[in-house]
Amino acid sequence: MLRLGWRDADPASPAGADWTITWTLEPEGRGTRLFLTHEGFDPGNEMQRRARSIMDGGWRHLMTGSLAAVL
Repeated sequence: MLRLGWRDADPASPAGADWTITWTLEPEGRGTRLFLTHEGFDPGNEMQRRARSIMDGGWRHLMTGSLAAVL
């Protein structure tokens, strides 16, 4: 497991980011499955909802395309 977290440098920022990303490896059959969890989004914060939507597409692209090419 690898876990990274970060917060906005400015606590008064309207984005108010306080996020954690966790990558976890688990055995599956004869291989390994990679799980990615990006947590800490405030559903009541419009900027965070937008950020989540944008990052969701980026994570999907990374996990289904770019990562597979590297591996």
